Amino acid sequence: MSRHDFQKPEITNTKADCYLDPQRYCRERFSPTLATGVFVHVLREHFGSPQSITNPLLQNYVWRSGKDTGIVIEASSNDALMNVGQRPAVFVRRNPVTCQRFIIGDHGGSNSDYAVMLAGSHTVFNAAASPGQAEALVDETTTLLLEFSPEIRCSLCFEDFQLQEIGQVAVLEGSGGQYVVPVTYKYMTTRSWTIGYDLPPIRHVDLRVLFNLE
Repeated sequence: MSRHDFQKPEITNTKADCYLDPQRYCRERFSPTLATGVFVHVLREHFGSPQSITNPLLQNYVWRSGKDTGIVIEASSNDALMNVGQRPAVFVRRNPVTCQRFIIGDHGGSNSDYAVMLAGSHTVFNAAASPGQAEALVDETTTLLLEFSPEIRCSLCFEDFQLQEIGQVAVLEGSGGQYVVPVTYKYMTTRSWTIGYDLPPIRHVDLRVLFNLE
């Protein structure tokens, strides 16, 4: 198939206001925190409207900003997860990011331009009161993020973004009996930068600062 035969996959199961502006996010320097925010944003927008939820078993899982939300959707580092209780929850955790070199010295075409490839992943944990509910939640979030992956890839300037693994259902430790299914998504992105000629050169390092000496 030639490049001219390629057609962008039709995005279903999403809302117009869930679109991520590439010009906004691509101007920002990539960070795992930014990617976490995009995951949380897309999931909240989807569960924020009952019309977007495709599984009838999840019709009450409507996200709202506040304590009366039908489903908790947060980053795993957020303290709000401590008060989930028995409510269904989706929490996003970033995993390690590795750096891969294009070339020794990381030069990107000139003496002042540099670039590396960053490879990372995020895990979306789907938690509910029963194994069946957790599996239904996995189907909903996986379908959403898989179909929305072209927009995520474009908006965050990822070279690649894909579903890596759907884990097994297990008891969520410390939750009082909830079940959880982890789903991992991996991605790759280029990090480039330029060192300006107006930056002061490194001429001398005072090692006394290491020993708190005056």
